Amino acid sequence: MENNKLKLMENGEEVVYDILLNIEDVNGKNYVVYTKNEIDENKDIITYVAEYKLNEETGNIKLISIKDDKEWEFVKDIINSIDNEE
Repeated sequence: MENNKLKLMENGEEVVYDILLNIEDVNGKNYVVYTKNEIDENKDIITYVAEYKLNEETGNIKLISIKDDKEWEFVKDIINSIDNEE
């Protein structure tokens, strides 16, 4: 994650996403909100959210799906509070 970019391998090709937001909770878990700036049928930008872990030695990032409802609520609350400020 450099210069607000996230590089992921998809189907053997590198895809670059823009990072919209990094979040850290009180337990030290990290979350990232990111996008390829694609537009859906409602003309909204499609965004993705995942927990991530950084390998300090290699600099590689592992994305982890958020499955816990409390974690989802935490992330959604932060996104909504930022959205409401704008």
